[in-house]
Amino acid sequence: MLRLIVQNSTHSGQQLYLDPKQTNWLLLGRSEESILSFVETSVSSRHAIVSTEHGEFFLLDQESTNGTYLNGERVTTAKLTTGDVIELGHFGPRLQVVIEASASEANHISNAGTVPQFDDTARARAAQTVQWTFREAAQTIGLYNPQHDSGDVPPPVGVAGLAMFCAVMGIIVLALTVLNFGLSVSIIAGLTAFIPAAIYLSMFLWLDRYDPEPFRTLAFAFAWGAVVAILVSGVFNVIFQQTFGDFLTGVVSAPLIEEGSKGAGVLLIALMFKRDFDSVLDGIVYAGVVALGFATMENVDYYGDSLTRGGADDLAGTFIVRGILSPFSHVLFTCMTGIGCGIARETYNQTLKFAAPLIGYAAAMLLHALWNMLASFSVGVFWLGYLMLEVPLFIAFICLIVVMIRREARILRETLSVEVEKGLISPEIMEIVMSVFRRSSWVFAAFGNRQLFNARRQYLRAVAKLGLCHWHNSRAVEAKGDTGSFSLIPQLRAEVFKLNHEIQ
Repeated sequence: MLRLIVQNSTHSGQQLYLDPKQTNWLLLGRSEESILSFVETSVSSRHAIVSTEHGEFFLLDQESTNGTYLNGERVTTAKLTTGDVIELGHFGPRLQVVIEASASEANHISNAGTVPQFDDTARARAAQTVQWTFREAAQTIGLYNPQHDSGDVPPPVGVAGLAMFCAVMGIIVLALTVLNFGLSVSIIAGLTAFIPAAIYLSMFLWLDRYDPEPFRTLAFAFAWGAVVAILVSGVFNVIFQQTFGDFLTGVVSAPLIEEGSKGAGVLLIALMFKRDFDSVLDGIVYAGVVALGFATMENVDYYGDSLTRGGADDLAGTFIVRGILSPFSHVLFTCMTGIGCGIARETYNQTLKFAAPLIGYAAAMLLHALWNMLASFSVGVFWLGYLMLEVPLFIAFICLIVVMIRREARILRETLSVEVEKGLISPEIMEIVMSVFRRSSWVFAAFGNRQLFNARRQYLRAVAKLGLCHWHNSRAVEAKGDTGSFSLIPQLRAEVFKLNHEIQ
């Protein structure tokens, strides 16, 4: 149990109790929703939340005007220990933290016999008696390994460095394209390649509807494929082609180097953006976007070459083959590596953790080599292989994606059910969250109101992340370990609580 002793306020001497057996959070602020309403002007309406999870307590600032301080230092999120002093605004009310080993069954709020008054909302929250339990999560490919999840975000310097690296590589690729084809042909080829890519990208965003990935990470994935992987592959393939010829370049160099450079981008995202990379489905999404970036820039080269060689008719024929009949080829290849990285993200088995990405990479190379080998044969052999092998593989891949989407929906419904029981998420909102069409219409119904529109989009993402953090935490409990997702749960709860007031 946690006890907060008010030290310097109109409520000086009063004590607030947070008993995990009765509730898992309490609000500090001036609003009537607060379990104890402060009157000091330094205190915001919803100033801070104290949350508990498995016997540990956390302080979370709610974007208060004057800030939340812990032991004199301004914080946004911090773990509490006995003896800490919370200050609501600089020189505002101070509350001393006492964490007790056992909870008394006596009064939960006292002041030498004086009991502060609760409003109905606070009384209902304080009277909650739902014991925190994790429901058994859906069967997974492998238990989540908690030992390798720090929950850290990449350092700003590292992100800036990656952005600068991609920008420089992009300038080089753009310059080489213009030098090769000229400005007008490059523009036509670029439009022919990038306009369909936007349509294909929207399909990936739809697949990722329950836990939409941040735009910055998706942009990095696309840029990696379009500039880094394409430039690295181009250099190595040209060298290999001059040494060993076209056939070996197609079946050896291209699969090895192209899938390696694309896979490196997927692996980099999995390692640097762990908060965004949660599951096998995320591995498929990020790998698909990397591959889409690569295929789009590669198509610019093919379309430019066709337009230069044979004019509009030749360009149309190339577009039909590469833009309509086989836009999924690179996506299918690289998603094998993405699936491997996704399995590694979830599994606790050390052998599988390192083997899965390698097995995925090997499968990507095999499929890529097979595709290039078919293209080297006669037209009849190519179409036979396309219809009898490539199309069935793509259909099987689509079926796998559907299974992964349903799996993620099942995980979210099970892990978020406890938040519905505790009142953080209403049953009506829960049904919106779990419905593809209702969540879309709910967001776009606020299209004319920018603040409401953004709040609803942010809410859906926060709720999904909260459910996935619960899932990671339940995996960690089964593995008897710790996970960085554990410390994110109070933050996400606080965000959902705050947004509950902004999405109506």
